[in-house]
Amino acid sequence: MTALCESTTPLASRFDATLLTNASDVFKEIDDYTKLVDLNANPIERLDRQTLVDLTNATNNLLDKIDISSYNTLSDRHSQGPLTFVEVADFLVSNNQDIDGIFSAVGDWSPTVMGDNLSAPLDSYLGDLDYYLNTNLGKSISSGLCGAFTNIFATLGGLFTLISTAQDLIADIKNLTEKDPIKLAKSITLTMVLKKIKDTVLEIVDKVIAQLIKQVEGVVNSLTGMAGELKCAAKSAFKHIQEAANQIKEFFDEVNKDGLKKSLEKFMAKMVAQFERLTAENVALMMFRFCQLTEIIQELLTSPVDGIKKLASALTIEQAALKSAGLVETKKAVEAGALRLSADERAKNIEASNEKINEEAPSLAEIADGASGNFECPTCPSQEELEQVAGMDENGVGGKFSFEPQVVNQNDFEGKYLKGAGWKKVNHDVWFKLLRTIAQTGAEVKINSGYRSPGKNASVGGANKSKHMTGDAIDVRVSGDYNTRAQFVVAASRAGFTGIGVYSSFIHLDIGGRRAWVAGEPTTPSDYPVPTTQTARWVELVSRHDRDKLRSV
Repeated sequence: MTALCESTTPLASRFDATLLTNASDVFKEIDDYTKLVDLNANPIERLDRQTLVDLTNATNNLLDKIDISSYNTLSDRHSQGPLTFVEVADFLVSNNQDIDGIFSAVGDWSPTVMGDNLSAPLDSYLGDLDYYLNTNLGKSISSGLCGAFTNIFATLGGLFTLISTAQDLIADIKNLTEKDPIKLAKSITLTMVLKKIKDTVLEIVDKVIAQLIKQVEGVVNSLTGMAGELKCAAKSAFKHIQEAANQIKEFFDEVNKDGLKKSLEKFMAKMVAQFERLTAENVALMMFRFCQLTEIIQELLTSPVDGIKKLASALTIEQAALKSAGLVETKKAVEAGALRLSADERAKNIEASNEKINEEAPSLAEIADGASGNFECPTCPSQEELEQVAGMDENGVGGKFSFEPQVVNQNDFEGKYLKGAGWKKVNHDVWFKLLRTIAQTGAEVKINSGYRSPGKNASVGGANKSKHMTGDAIDVRVSGDYNTRAQFVVAASRAGFTGIGVYSSFIHLDIGGRRAWVAGEPTTPSDYPVPTTQTARWVELVSRHDRDKLRSV
């Protein structure tokens, strides 16, 4: 590995899923890439120019005529365009190669005599070149990012050839204030090349991010597709992967992406400023460094996505292992004479039993009026519920629930900025239970409070130990009269909400300890008390919830 890569790889490797927070200084550290543009690092200055030009041309000619499929990275790179003088120079210098010896080996090759049978020195040269490209530009080449520079490579190759043996021309092209129209035209051409390079780098950022977001969504979708086999384990796995997916999307949101682009533009401006004149050679060197920069950009952007993909893969492997172990134990039991049902058969039997219980249960209105009966609600999320929560955004879930502005705009998460923390940090179990509540009532509701940071909770007068601060609670605005709201409370209790509080304009739901209250009672003073004409009815209803009698006899 070159000294260049040794100095940059640690920077890229520090950016993994554990750092995906808005407090990360990731974008500030882009300026650290200025180490790539030290003028003294120009490898061309350390070689005989004419020999370098001849060797590069001879190498490209050789690669055009022989089978190089065994040199994977070199083959990929060559398919994107001819090697450049800077690439070959950097390879020679960083690996302490003998340019004259290599040029002699390449020159000795003859298609009529050797064909694809390469001499040992020539095979060694191509093998070393393949390893160099894989180490320094491997990911950028394989994903086609360096290929985005192909047309620029060709343009600069022609310009470089024109000036490679004309040292006086290099000295003459100084800047855009040049009075000679011919020299000015050459300088303008190079300036346009620089602009094209900058635009290409920024396009690469958009391209990589778009692909990574698709990969993240694919991971989440693959998990929801596994819900049927994961059963209750899906809840925990889904929570971790969904949180990681949200963090990655936040990392790639427009604000951060714009910040990254601005940092890159600033970096590129610094790079250009370090060159005293716009020569084709200097632009070629900058373009080569930009290609190496795409390697670092790709590593920086892909590392968190690689993390979530590994998590999903590990989950798949673990699920397969557990299933296999279960089948082994089942086989042993059957061989010993036991009567066993498959997991699918057991699940179907339980589902059928629960459906029968629920069909015989009193309606929501009857329960609200004092009837009693048993009701069974699934404890594990269904695939449909997983898909709905996975697709949730700041607009909520279409046809089910939406968020009031104060929830969407609550961006404080434990004293740190997190866009949409008000809904993103709500426990997924809350959303699953809310979806089941809505499924029973058919009502579309508004969420007027979700997660609240300690500071936000204090500012709105929340309880000192409010479940909102743990993301285990929501406040739901349910329109309608007492009967409509009472049926919603019954449905929420049946769905598994354990904490229920009734206020004049909303209903509090949480998954903490079992308890219930009515705002305005002597023990529960509130700015949102229920009407005194309804207090007694509400007290009776929630007291039944407190005893878990809204879903059981």
